[in-house]
Formats: sequence, C-alpha cells, structure tokens
Amino acid sequence: MNTKTLFRIFLTSGFLLWVLSWIGDSKGILPISTYGMIFSAILTGFGIYFWLKSYKEERGHYPKFLKIYVNLYKKMRKNPFNGIFFMVRHLLKFYTLILIFSMILVFIGFITIGQSEPVKTVQNYCENDPEINKITGKINHYGILRNVNSKWSSETGTSELSLVLVSENGVFNVSSKLEKENGEWKVKKLELKDKNTGANRVDCPARN
Repeated sequence: MNTKTLFRIFLTSGFLLWVLSWIGDSKGILPISTYGMIFSAILTGFGIYFWLKSYKEERGHYPKFLKIYVNLYKKMRKNPFNGIFFMVRHLLKFYTLILIFSMILVFIGFITIGQSEPVKTVQNYCENDPEINKITGKINHYGILRNVNSKWSSETGTSELSLVLVSENGVFNVSSKLEKENGEWKVKKLELKDKNTGANRVDCPARN
C-alpha cells in the first residue's frame, strides 16, 4: 500500500472518528467517546506523517506552506472564487485543517476552562451531595465538552456551567449557577436531568 493511499485512509478515519466521538460525548456515550477523540488524534497524526512523506516522494521536497499561501492570496485577489476552487481540489486537506483546528480548541478548552475552579466546584458538589448520590450512584466519568460562561475577579464572580456525567445509574446533564464570594466559589443552583428520559431529577438550591 503506497503512502498516498495510507494518508487518505488515516486522515479520513481520523476525521470520521472525531465527528462520531464529538457526537458521542454530547450524547453521554462515555468514556468511549473520550477514547475515540484520543485515537482520532493519533490517526490524524499518522495521516499527516504519511501525507508529508507522500508529498516529498512526488515533489522531492516538503510542502512550502508560505509559498502556497502567497500564491493562493494573489489568485484570490484576482478572483475570490479561486479560494473555493482550491478548497474543492484539496478537500481532504481542507477537512484535515478543520480537524486539527478543532482538536487544538478542544485541548485548550479542556486544560483551561475544563480544569477551572467553577468546573471543579460543580464536580465536587455532585460527588459529595447526598441527594445527588442517591440518584446517580458513583460518578464514573465526565464529558470533555463543557459549556461555561463565567465572569470573576479575585474575590467575586458568577458562572453558569453545564456538563455531562456518567454514573452507575445512568447519564445525566448537569446545569448549574455559581457565585464567587470572598474568593470562594459556591453552587447556588443545580439541575440534574436524566439524559435518557429528559426528566428533571434534582432541581434545588445548593447546600454548600
């Protein structure tokens, strides 16, 4: 199997697996979707490696990205549709750029927003609140994708946060509102919704 075929297989597989894993994470298919994202990044890495190898085998050198960009920019100044024509001719590579960009965004979001104090506060609350524990049982996994809207300073702040958790008793959407008082985050409201039935299982003011 030649390198051109290999890079197409790896890039296509990586792209499809990333999309499926993204959907799986939002649907609470965890931790399989998390592993899928990791494996997708590995497949994409192999795809890029074989693409660079194939490119050099055909042209005798690696891609000169700056030169390609300058030439494309000049063509687009003459005719903006040249950008669309270029994208269509290099559709797989275009999808790969989108894939890499989204992977970088997810990674940055996970190590920054995903590990922020509001997220940790909500996770700790879910894991230690008796009423939630009766419903969920042991919490096994949290989704990578989180929706966080926060404003805070060193002493005060507010945050609205939603995430997905997988527990012994099912998959749940968690929606919460937090306030930061005297430098400490506190959950003020939390809603726990069964992802399979859509039923609200907990909708209560915080007890922390």
